[in-house]
Amino acid sequence: MKRFGLGVIGLFFAFAVSAAPVGMGARAWVSIDQASGRELAAHQADLPLAPASLTQLMTAYVLLGDIKKNKLSLGELLTVPPAAEQVDGARVFLKAGEQISVDTLLQAMLVQSAGDAVLTLVTAADGSEAAFVARMNREAKRLGLSKTRFMNATGLTEPGHESSARDLALLGRALVRDFPNRLAFFAQQELVFKGITYYNANRLLWRDPTVKGLKVGRTTQAGYCAVISATRGDQQRIAVVLGARTDAQRTQDALKLQNDAFENYDSVRLYRAGQSVKVIKLYRGLSDSVALGFAQDFHLLIPHGSAARLKAEVITQQPALAPVNKGQRMGSLRLTLDGKPLGDFALVALQDVGVSGIFGRAWDSLRLMVE
Repeated sequence: MKRFGLGVIGLFFAFAVSAAPVGMGARAWVSIDQASGRELAAHQADLPLAPASLTQLMTAYVLLGDIKKNKLSLGELLTVPPAAEQVDGARVFLKAGEQISVDTLLQAMLVQSAGDAVLTLVTAADGSEAAFVARMNREAKRLGLSKTRFMNATGLTEPGHESSARDLALLGRALVRDFPNRLAFFAQQELVFKGITYYNANRLLWRDPTVKGLKVGRTTQAGYCAVISATRGDQQRIAVVLGARTDAQRTQDALKLQNDAFENYDSVRLYRAGQSVKVIKLYRGLSDSVALGFAQDFHLLIPHGSAARLKAEVITQQPALAPVNKGQRMGSLRLTLDGKPLGDFALVALQDVGVSGIFGRAWDSLRLMVE
């Protein structure tokens, strides 16, 4: 077993969730780090609750995917279906037969939570709201949203229509990660449409310039809810508040979560995907060495003031022999804090290395016999 000291590195997924910010009043809440997905603070984060128009974050996720795949375009004109005129809840008063651009409809959905805009979009995308909702649920499953079940695309109260603070944080993170060039939709403060100005109910868009969205909502059953994305410097966090009693409580709780998350932790990308962490000696190979690293970006979440006390080392099993396949585990990064183990994280080969010379011919013969 050979060890390579790396000096001070940082901490990755290894410390406990923080204590709750003081004075939180919402029914459920959670904050996470955008880069790593690490949970920073939580209360009843898996409790299934009505998500109100936070539902439209998944509606937007599916629609933005369609735009990315060129199934829809922002400039495309959609015909308002008759059902859109009858929808309950927030609206921008569309008329059946009108033609409105996808761009304007998305703004109406994300600024005003307009149900008539939602129905126009989803009907154009899949022919019916029911078919679109089926896609929303498939995406929820793919993203690992285990407490989420959608019954409609608008967020109106309906039996079985529910999500959780943790699931909505994961959804918010996915939106920021997968559609970074579309985040202006979620940060838009107002929309002027047919001579009426609609204002985004997310008060933090005015109070905190670091807030970049994503959505707020309210129904009688759900109370006041929010999914808030904020960026301060090179740090990004997601905060979710569900079941607040008032708009003011929702705003204050979300701000407390964000302040706590930014003030107590730093998120650092230590290695990029495919970046060499260590090059080790390799025997019998076409190359006499192989580089080890991570298949994905390796992010660290560091409590303030702890960096000087964090240590790491690379551990590999020796001797290392060819052949080596790209992605094959070849070692680990071991992290400690104040001498206490925090975990081992797999290091993989960053390239294929075949067997050289006589060893290669012998290996090929053996492989053919096995096959």
